[in-house]
Amino acid sequence: MQGAAFAHGGEDHDHGPAAAPLPATGTTAPQRLADGSLFIPKAIQRQWGLRTVRADIRELPTSVELQGKVVADANAGGRVQSTQPGRIEAPAQGLPTLGQQVRKGQVLAHVRPTLSNTERGGLQAQLADLDAQNAIAQRKLERYAQLQGAIPQSAIDAARLESEALRQRRQALQASLQAPEPLRAPVSGVVSAVHAMAGQVVDARETLFEVVNPARLTVEALAYDPALARGVTAASTSVPGDSTVLQFVGSGRQLREQAWV
Repeated sequence: MQGAAFAHGGEDHDHGPAAAPLPATGTTAPQRLADGSLFIPKAIQRQWGLRTVRADIRELPTSVELQGKVVADANAGGRVQSTQPGRIEAPAQGLPTLGQQVRKGQVLAHVRPTLSNTERGGLQAQLADLDAQNAIAQRKLERYAQLQGAIPQSAIDAARLESEALRQRRQALQASLQAPEPLRAPVSGVVSAVHAMAGQVVDARETLFEVVNPARLTVEALAYDPALARGVTAASTSVPGDSTVLQFVGSGRQLREQAWV
């Protein structure tokens, strides 16, 4: 007569979970165990500064590390550019150096216009023409002054205004030929970049200095998942020995390097 045999856990047939593998006796070097865990001797832990802390279970937001770069705040930084080609001249206090504190409106350098021989000759010809016209207008004014009472006063006033206008035109043209252009700091802050030296010839719109306010900087980070930019609740940046809390301003809608900024 055949019978059925049954077995269930909890008795001698169940040996329980396998014991965790132990490191080799007397080892003094870190080693990976068979179950994937890492064994580090106490002496090595002290050298590495490893500490054991009690963990607690709680709900925390997901933390994601993004690569970013620090850029100047557009409202607290600026560039100093020349509006015309010319040669750099140092102001009375000298050219600014990297890291120097400057205030808004401070003259950082002068750009003296550089003209070709053709341009200089054309301006000098205009000056000579204005001198001739002004001489004629001056003699006309003197002649009218001698005939005062015989000619209307309005004619004398018109001759005087014509002579004065020619004189002012000559002064303006002379200033454009010789007067340098002052380059002023657009904001108060620290000089973060210097691309100018005394005697250097520069072109129009060339960036010569950059000024930033270290207290007002922004961080641009690239997020390859658009959902990350929509769910930011807090952010921080880490530098050696310190961590700074950031305020999330917003995200752009333009891809850069196939990522959202």
